Amino acid sequence: MITKNRATVPEQETPGQQPSTVTISAGGEARQQTLRNIGLIASYEYKKRIKQRSFIISTILILVLVILGACVPTVIEYFTATSSSQTKLVVVNNAGPIAGMNDDALSRYIDTALNGTTIRATGTNTAGSPPFSIRTAPTGDLSGLQKQVKDGSLTILLVLDRTANGDIAFTYYTNASSTSLSGDPHLSGVQALAGQLNVVDKASRLGLTPAQTGSLFASPGFRVVNTGQGQNSRSIAEIATGYILAYVGILLIFMSVYLYGYGVATGVAEEKSSRIMEILVNAATPFQLMVGKIVGIGAAGLSQMAAFVVVGIGALLLQTPIKALLFGSSTGTGGLNLDITGTSITMLLLLLVYFLLGFLLYATLFAAVGALVKRQEELQNVVQPVMWLFTVGYLVSFAGIYSPDAAWVKVISYIPFWTPTTMLMRIGIGAVAWWEIVMTIALMLVAIYLCAVISARIYRYGILMYGQKPGLRQLLKLVRNA
Repeated sequence: MITKNRATVPEQETPGQQPSTVTISAGGEARQQTLRNIGLIASYEYKKRIKQRSFIISTILILVLVILGACVPTVIEYFTATSSSQTKLVVVNNAGPIAGMNDDALSRYIDTALNGTTIRATGTNTAGSPPFSIRTAPTGDLSGLQKQVKDGSLTILLVLDRTANGDIAFTYYTNASSTSLSGDPHLSGVQALAGQLNVVDKASRLGLTPAQTGSLFASPGFRVVNTGQGQNSRSIAEIATGYILAYVGILLIFMSVYLYGYGVATGVAEEKSSRIMEILVNAATPFQLMVGKIVGIGAAGLSQMAAFVVVGIGALLLQTPIKALLFGSSTGTGGLNLDITGTSITMLLLLLVYFLLGFLLYATLFAAVGALVKRQEELQNVVQPVMWLFTVGYLVSFAGIYSPDAAWVKVISYIPFWTPTTMLMRIGIGAVAWWEIVMTIALMLVAIYLCAVISARIYRYGILMYGQKPGLRQLLKLVRNA
């Protein structure tokens, strides 16, 4: 049962009695009663929310979506691995020995140039199947091979000839659907190969040794210095994940803060309009009622959001053994690696932090405006200023996603009322330093304390003024006296 604080009548002092003993005991009892009342109210609100059918169904649906979302990168890698097919390339050499290489040596050279160094002598590939399947064919098969290219059973036919001056001439047969050079995804690679073979063959005819020829293809020293701000060393997968999580996180925070914050205002207005508040204020102080309601409803929202985060982190961590089961020791096929676990876990944890801070900040405002209405029907209009305040940050988050380093976006992200959504957007894009996160959290904690003090006065005034609509002057006076 909720207990009301009772005034303690000072006892008659007797010789040798310490007056401070009674004062400390009374203060301690008052604090215990306050905590007990807040706990009872919070427990009631928490159980009331989590037992609602809508709460249970929405939680289950979102948890399923979280699990599916965590598995998307692995699914993409799997289908890429199973659906990838090798490009069949046949080489017909009419040019004779090239740089002293016979057909077998030429085939190995082309294989290394097009498939890289992943093909080992054992024939195994540590990064999936090689992109090209290469073989040589005699000149007599040329007409038949041309027919295979035409009907699509052969992807590329590369014919090597000698010109009158001894240079190599290359003929590239393909059945690409586009007539433009960009229509064939393999053309650029084969052109680079042709250039290498031409240089190697010329070097051999000029009398250069293989070592001297190899030095022609040695990579030069090349250093990149990025002097711009906001350097980003993240992979494309991490950047894409950051964008997706930022969008989803902003939407989740906006919906959750609005729904649970509006639930605080609705609960206060409902109790006030049904006159239950008269009974409640006789059992607990207005401050205890406000804090208990905020804590209870906030705990329900935090439980739901924490469930999303915990399940999301668990699903992400499971992707590593799942990938090991599907791909063995490799991380994917064809160099594709969508390992985004580290980035996603950080984003999910910060999502939980900013949701909690955002809810506590706006819940104090919703509780205050909910106590000002005389009837529950008036609540929708009264909460509009609070909702528009929150919506500004929501809209800025999507507008600023194209220029996260702009000065105006940074300034808005430091304003506590707009921090939860704008900072999550900037963090997802990778444009935030660690000290900015710490600073915005500290600013939000200060704002929560100030808003709680002001809202407590408005709340206490509002729930006790039945049948009266407080004016703007009275509210400003309460705020100044806070």
